[in-house]
Amino acid sequence: MKNSILKFIVLSIITTFAFSSCSDYLDKQPDDQLDLESVFENKKNMERWLAYIYRGLPEYYTYDGPDAIADELIPSVGWEAQGFKAIQYQKGNWTADNPGVITYWNTYPKYIRSAYLFIKHAHPLEAVPAEEVDFMKAECRFFIAYYNSMMAIAYGSVPIIREASESTSADDLMLKQEPFYNVIDWADQEMLEASKQLPATQTEDKKYGRVTSVGCLAMRARILLFAASDLVNGNPALANIKNIDGTPIFNSAHDPERWKRAVDACKLVIDEAEASGYHLHYEYLDNGDIDPFLSYQNAVMKRWNEANRELLFVRTMDSGGWYDKNCIPRGLGINGVGAIGITQSLVDAFFMRNGQRPIIGYNSDGSPKVNPDANYSETGFSTQKETYSTKWQYGSSEGDRNKDENVVVDANTYKMYCDREPRFYNAVSFHGSWQECAKRPYDFFYNGKDNIRTSSPHDAPQNGYLVRKSLCMTDNKKTGVYTSRQGFTYRLAFTYLDYAEANNEAYDTSAARELCLKYLNKVRERAGVRQYTFDAVSDLDENFIHIENTQAAVRKVVKAERRVELCLENNRWYDLRRWKDVENTPEMIGDDYGMNSEGTTNETFFKRTVYQTRVWKRCYYWMPVFIDEYEKNPNLVQTPFWLE
Repeated sequence: MKNSILKFIVLSIITTFAFSSCSDYLDKQPDDQLDLESVFENKKNMERWLAYIYRGLPEYYTYDGPDAIADELIPSVGWEAQGFKAIQYQKGNWTADNPGVITYWNTYPKYIRSAYLFIKHAHPLEAVPAEEVDFMKAECRFFIAYYNSMMAIAYGSVPIIREASESTSADDLMLKQEPFYNVIDWADQEMLEASKQLPATQTEDKKYGRVTSVGCLAMRARILLFAASDLVNGNPALANIKNIDGTPIFNSAHDPERWKRAVDACKLVIDEAEASGYHLHYEYLDNGDIDPFLSYQNAVMKRWNEANRELLFVRTMDSGGWYDKNCIPRGLGINGVGAIGITQSLVDAFFMRNGQRPIIGYNSDGSPKVNPDANYSETGFSTQKETYSTKWQYGSSEGDRNKDENVVVDANTYKMYCDREPRFYNAVSFHGSWQECAKRPYDFFYNGKDNIRTSSPHDAPQNGYLVRKSLCMTDNKKTGVYTSRQGFTYRLAFTYLDYAEANNEAYDTSAARELCLKYLNKVRERAGVRQYTFDAVSDLDENFIHIENTQAAVRKVVKAERRVELCLENNRWYDLRRWKDVENTPEMIGDDYGMNSEGTTNETFFKRTVYQTRVWKRCYYWMPVFIDEYEKNPNLVQTPFWLE
């Protein structure tokens, strides 16, 4: 019986494992025939078993995932009929008997059990020395902890899978959930120990994408940041949520030590990363100045062998081709769909060229509250070209990679999109922005070249925007050939911002806030916008913006910076949840705005228009346990508020 179960697990790996990537064995297909006895006597099969465990890493290039259920990505509302889960969520049609955008409950236990089996059975071979086997087992140890912790973050309480059960006893398989912090604290220690057994870098191309000690520590810091945050750390709404045996799932009282643990975890990542050669990605102009456009663009695009030292946890099995097709207009490229846009609130979130926020809130009718210091306008069009110090050549027909000064914004551009910071132009395709493949500006007017509505109303921009970030600008979309490229789960800018936030929350002191600004400003300097200071400076100061030396003021700028720097990187839903901020986020709980995609002129297109109304339920803070799982295991309780 034991052997038959192991064979079943092997067969599951064979039948489900499939990757498309560009990194050594993580992208290879398994052989047609494989059994347990042969796996760990053969180098190739051993590697493929490990590669299967990597399969659970969240996709980077996805448009039916966390960014879409947050207030960032916009899949076409017409795609609900095609089974797009994020649309069900947005419209309030998500139920516990529908698969959600996150299905860890059904998938991660398989990867966890496979990792335990690897640890148990793998041994040195002539072609696999003992040191390499030890590395592989440490990777498995990390993934066991990582997948368990990700389930806890998604569901609140989950059974900790501490071994690969080979029993068929119903009693052995019907595990009960454990309190949230039991899972987090256990995973914390497991990741810390695993990190001690892993190399700090993977410089060999054939090993690129495998977990490093720094990547392991980074994910540990990330789960501790979540565990310190308001959603779970003393949330009164969860005080009476209990497991089947009556044990409280969450702590009823706020524990400030949780923030201090997050501080220490982030500092350890920074120290280890910088000691091992990791740093923010920079590219430079001929005069030696930072090029913020290319630096930000290539921080998420380039690989280690292309001198990008910012990515801490890489996902090589990603391919951006299908994502790209959905972000380019139908008439522009082969299989182009042009229906993945971004929200107006994300457009509003990007800073101005002077580093100020353009929009500081919204009125009850959805109209924006404009920051008077931002030099921002939603009236009229520019009269002249805007140049920036950059070699980024994708802003106009005059782009020249060999020049230190390039036109980024053409004349006659709607003023909402003028005078914005570099990250805005890297992330957003708007009407009038330059489309490099077609060698013309985007035309998002109704039935314009890039908004063909009459023939395919749902495969068109829903609110006047498409995604630009993480698309390969040099691809010729007309040929249907897309650059296969990596994704990632974490980069050093995350850790800098995590560390800044954790310090501000853990220690309400001036010294902590100074440290917070230090790391916040590292990110802003690379982005090419003015940095923050507590010192008194003129509003016209070219280098600094004054903010108040208070915890609340720093918290506000940290949140604003995370929104922009980490946008469209599967982070926003993580932040909105842990901050318990959904109810304070207009585009999550009501009308979603954009430009009028049915407009045919400047006067009719460029006006804030509701394109969708979202429905929010408090149970959506958590993923539901699927009803079939909940009903067949009497030891389970449903996640908070899903039975209301």
